[in-house]
Amino acid sequence: MTFARFVLAACANDPLPESTTTELPPKQFAESLVQFYMANIYPMYPAFASTYLTRILDSMYQEGSPTIESPESWAFWMVLAIGSTAQSQNTGDEHYQNGLEYITRALPHSDRALMPGYLSQLSALLLLTQYSMLDPAHFDSWHLIGFTCRAVLDLGFHQEPPGAKPSEELDTRRRTFYSIYALDR
Repeated sequence: MTFARFVLAACANDPLPESTTTELPPKQFAESLVQFYMANIYPMYPAFASTYLTRILDSMYQEGSPTIESPESWAFWMVLAIGSTAQSQNTGDEHYQNGLEYITRALPHSDRALMPGYLSQLSALLLLTQYSMLDPAHFDSWHLIGFTCRAVLDLGFHQEPPGAKPSEELDTRRRTFYSIYALDR
């Protein structure tokens, strides 16, 4: 039993439908969902660098086989799911169905993305929590924010490292902690 399976089992409400395709959505469509996410959701919860999603998007659509890790694949599919579901007007419309498809495509990457002890775990939990707030029928956001807060405390992001000097890493730690804190509040 991995941590990801534990989290997903504890937070699952209704089962998700099976994925209907294995192909990537058209690049322009994916770019529009990422732009929607970056314009409407990222400013409230900037837990990762703004160039992170652009780099992942480029990697996913490069010619040949993409060289992308599971945490990045998780982030790609989760951002598409959040971007699509956030545009949904009611349960069952096209945006909602696309969001379900994308979350289903993200789940195979959950074991590596939610692996404890890494910064990628916090980003992955944050994205899953954001999705659960938009789709409470499938995931319990209350439990997910609890897991996310415990993970940020376990990694010590609530404290400044001793002798820390201003750097990009320190800025990322702060943004991650405050994003999760704001989501919890």
